[in-house]
Amino acid sequence: MAIIETKNLTYTYPGATKPSIKDVSIKIEKGEFTLITGPSGCGKTTLCRCFNGLIPHFYQGELKGEVTVAGLRVPEHPIYELATHVGLVFQNPENQLFALSV
Repeated sequence: MAIIETKNLTYTYPGATKPSIKDVSIKIEKGEFTLITGPSGCGKTTLCRCFNGLIPHFYQGELKGEVTVAGLRVPEHPIYELATHVGLVFQNPENQLFALSV
């Protein structure tokens, strides 16, 4: 079983005229290291937001296709549950802090 899998995943942000990602199918097995790379604006962050549940639970656009993490269908499980399986590290460490104190 793949730890992360998408099938024909398409996402369009609210107010956008075209999808940020379109028909993405990927399978990442447990223990694999996977690099998601591309130019600015190509959909890398959007794809990762689908993995960690920010899409569709926080960003309210149009999601089509399937995305599962550890066998859990992302739209059917809350972010706090998905966070036990997947996380996201931003390129700029200052963007990762949520509070003024730790």
